Amino acid sequence: MAFWMVFLVAIVALGALALRVLKEQSVARERIEDDLHDVGTPTLEYTLPTGQDPVAILAVLEGAGYTAGVDSHGTHQVVMVRCPDGPERARAKVRALIESAHVGAVRFRDEA
Repeated sequence: MAFWMVFLVAIVALGALALRVLKEQSVARERIEDDLHDVGTPTLEYTLPTGQDPVAILAVLEGAGYTAGVDSHGTHQVVMVRCPDGPERARAKVRALIESAHVGAVRFRDEA
């Protein structure tokens, strides 16, 4: 009987821990999204072709140290990349990183 009580308590504790970790990750992602949408945050924005998954692009950008997120509120998904040193200084590197995710030629929204 005692074994089952310990087992049940352990399962409940693990569940609570998992929920806490998920909430912390969600809050952190919300902060990033808020920062990327702030008008004072310098960003480069890349509109994904219809049907393209942004995961590979986000992985490459974040692996290179960039903060990035996806805005899915419009008709197309837009990858937003935070550029603390300004978009012009980061443009070539961000373009090369996105292209390395096998997306073809990259044109940012401000280049249209």
